[in-house]
Amino acid sequence: MASAHLLTFVHMSDTHFHLNPDYTEPFSVYGPRLSTEKLIETINALPMPIDFVLHTGDVVHLPETGESYTGARALLDTIRHPVLYVPGNHDNVAMFQHNFMGVPLDQITPTYDRVLTINNVQVVLLDSHAPADSSDAYGYLTDAQLEWMDGICSMPDARPLVVALHHHTLPLEAPWLDTMVLLNGDALHNILLKARSRIRGVFYGHIHESVATVRDGIAYYSAQSTWFQTRTWYGAEQPVSDPLINPGFNLVTLTERDTFVRFVRIPL
Repeated sequence: MASAHLLTFVHMSDTHFHLNPDYTEPFSVYGPRLSTEKLIETINALPMPIDFVLHTGDVVHLPETGESYTGARALLDTIRHPVLYVPGNHDNVAMFQHNFMGVPLDQITPTYDRVLTINNVQVVLLDSHAPADSSDAYGYLTDAQLEWMDGICSMPDARPLVVALHHHTLPLEAPWLDTMVLLNGDALHNILLKARSRIRGVFYGHIHESVATVRDGIAYYSAQSTWFQTRTWYGAEQPVSDPLINPGFNLVTLTERDTFVRFVRIPL
């Protein structure tokens, strides 16, 4: 007998919106706007009901002014489904809140964390951006954030739990990539263990490729970038461009019994 369906969502990440539509980087052969437009077109044409789209950060690439977020908002608002966002290391958390999420200036907070209930599934959106005085790409959670997560995970609660953040919580054993890990990821993992029986997945971006990691019964899933992809492996000392290049997203379905994560590529 089939297990009852709870929800289906799209997990996308790392749009790196740039005001110059032709902007490229060493690993990219097209601008981030072109690939994001194609990905949104594919999402909007999906043949199944979608409860929401989860965007796990790096909304813009160089957030020097609020104009970058205004442009990103105009593009991402063409998605036909509700979108949940967390900021990434490329995001300016104040501009992200005010210029992108519409938070009044007097209500901006040091981190942008939220918890929602959707179809009786608890969804935690966790801001893992590093301190403002850091130019590194690693992530970090404050003591207050860890305490907040501990409160959520320690509560007696039967609802399935989905956690989203930008950075990889656990090292991927690729030295170049693990300089950009969530620095106190072990602390977060130990807190998540308190809710292990109901966690359906921890979803993140940042690494521009699809990886699934399972530790202590908790599954962590990354999403490819909408822009360019890298390819890594155990022990990799330096980044390598993914020869398939094309952007992608994850299609996630939760039932009462199972979590299905399908990895989707978009040809350009």
